[in-house]
Amino acid sequence: MCFACDYPIQWDIQLGLGFMIVVTGGSGFVGAYVCNHLAEQGHSVRIIDIAPPPFGVKAEFVRASVLDVARLARLVPGAEAIIHLAALVDVNASVEDPFSDFQVNVQGTLNVLEAAKSAGIEKVSYASSAAVYGEPVQIPISEDHPTEPSSPYGLSKLCAERYVLLYNKLYGMKNNALRLFNVYGKGQSAGSPYSGVITKFTDAISSNRQPIIFGDGSQTRDFVHAKDVANAFSLSLQRGGFDFPLNIGAGMEISVLSLLEKMSAISSKEANPKFMPQRKGEIKRSIPDISLAGQKLGYYPKIEFEEGLREILSERQ
Repeated sequence: MCFACDYPIQWDIQLGLGFMIVVTGGSGFVGAYVCNHLAEQGHSVRIIDIAPPPFGVKAEFVRASVLDVARLARLVPGAEAIIHLAALVDVNASVEDPFSDFQVNVQGTLNVLEAAKSAGIEKVSYASSAAVYGEPVQIPISEDHPTEPSSPYGLSKLCAERYVLLYNKLYGMKNNALRLFNVYGKGQSAGSPYSGVITKFTDAISSNRQPIIFGDGSQTRDFVHAKDVANAFSLSLQRGGFDFPLNIGAGMEISVLSLLEKMSAISSKEANPKFMPQRKGEIKRSIPDISLAGQKLGYYPKIEFEEGLREILSERQ
């Protein structure tokens, strides 16, 4: 396993019955789950990222940026497919610096698409986001819901998603765009800009600190386990390309206050939340319709919510 390679690595395309898969951003929280899932299926995996993966990730690491066109052109040949996760994911930072967000999330995606096309790689599976929808006007949110992003981050993901799908029409590629909802699981840092309310609550409960709820806690979310997300990406590699995005979530709506009560019961710790003013622009309800992913990918969430919560909470005890 190489953790600081600055040069292209010669790969045997097949490992067992699997293929070599490139995962950009594979060192991140979701990426680690995706890489391990692919490795368990017998694929060899190359991570392209600016930081090394967590210990135990079953992949070879090459330090490179998706903004480095020349490096990408040397690193992707020989791959059967690319899973493109690399992105800036901090919504607040995108408001402060929309240019960097555009550069990494849009230009970086275009660079990956061009590298794939030049190398004859037909499939790029792209990690889009529920942020493309903005404030929902209907619940549950289906893929034909209006897209009105409320942040530069959401807009950059929507723009990149459209490039990904446009390449199917223009160049005969078989790309897919998966709109991820709130992903959770073990290994997510509470200090990460990607971390969600589950990770923050876990950190507070395990440290005997008062959990913070913004607003009255009635806002609802859908939480999908990272293992289910990893499976969704794996399924997307096994199917043809679709000219439309697919929602990836759990299809379950729960309020933030109910979530905290459930986590308190599982941990046997009383958690009296501190209520803070509602954050500007926060979405009140968010729940996806995941039926299309079921029809097209055969995607059905497998991780029971309480099982996932117990796994996270036990890790911190």
